[in-house]
Amino acid sequence: MIKVSTLAIAGGSVLMAVGAGIYMQMSGSGSETAQIAALGPVPGAVGDSMTQEAVDPGQTPLDLDRITLTSLDLPPVAAPAWVGEDLSFLARSDLDNPAAPPDPMAPMLASIEEDALMIGPAPAPAPETDQVLVVDSCTVDLTGENRAAAMVALRLVAPCQPDARVTFRHEGMIFSALTDAEGKVEVTVPALSMMASFLAMLEDGNGAAVELEVDTLGFYDRSVVQWQGNAGIELHAFEYGAAWEEDGHVWSGAPRDAVIAARGEGGFLTRLGDATLEDGHVAEVYTFPTGTAKTAGDISLSVEIEVTDLNCGQALKADVIEVTDALPGKPAELTLTVPGCDAVGDFIQLKNLVQDLKIAAR
Repeated sequence: MIKVSTLAIAGGSVLMAVGAGIYMQMSGSGSETAQIAALGPVPGAVGDSMTQEAVDPGQTPLDLDRITLTSLDLPPVAAPAWVGEDLSFLARSDLDNPAAPPDPMAPMLASIEEDALMIGPAPAPAPETDQVLVVDSCTVDLTGENRAAAMVALRLVAPCQPDARVTFRHEGMIFSALTDAEGKVEVTVPALSMMASFLAMLEDGNGAAVELEVDTLGFYDRSVVQWQGNAGIELHAFEYGAAWEEDGHVWSGAPRDAVIAARGEGGFLTRLGDATLEDGHVAEVYTFPTGTAKTAGDISLSVEIEVTDLNCGQALKADVIEVTDALPGKPAELTLTVPGCDAVGDFIQLKNLVQDLKIAAR
């Protein structure tokens, strides 16, 4: 923006040029006639005011009577365009300098500033569209879906991990599995908490996790027995006084389906883990629909260990986890030494390791 002070300096330059023109006309006079350029008539006669004493005594006196006074007609100097304008809009500091005209650029600059405010800031440059998003084809992914009887269907996809060992973890429960030739594993797991979190880890350190709500868990009680290796451990449930291998005897040889529990007709058993893997983690989970059972009675639970060539004389460790009212209890650890190999084929029955259930009909 051009300031008034700048215009005042320009105006002063114009006045200086006029004065300089007068001086140049006076100093540039001929030898015979002195021509004086002035803005008005010269007052008085030069000869009357000049005395003889003012003449330099060293020079020949100048005969003033022989000098003819003339005038040079110059075009009039036009007054600036702002002369006569109302200057009341100027700041007090500008009024102190009466030669300062208003800024002729102000209206135009004000209009430009107003337009800039309406338009707003310049838009950011558009992102380049030729960028390619690279997706790692070896990403490990774990998904989960709710199923009947508070079960969760897990699906692990690890395209770059065919035939790889996977360890699943959920609320203290651990079991091992093996991916197929395409790097996939599908398994249905009993949920042990309403906000169920599942973690799957591969041997190379890659893994994935998933969490989902299982709001039907409150209708079921669950008992978990887990171990590592070929321990020969089995979880047995005898519903309503059932004997060995009778209807109501639920174990890995007669596990039943989750649909029976969903209808409130009885319990079922789920075996998790691959026992063929070296030192693989295995778990068995018994589920009973305590909240929807159609028949009242008692459920007896026990853990049995078969003495085999693989576990005879060995120290075994196992964990027991019990879930009641949708809350998993703290794992209880079992440690024992299996009889020697001369007892192969025998069974060790452990009662009271898992609590029995008393069922009231709904």
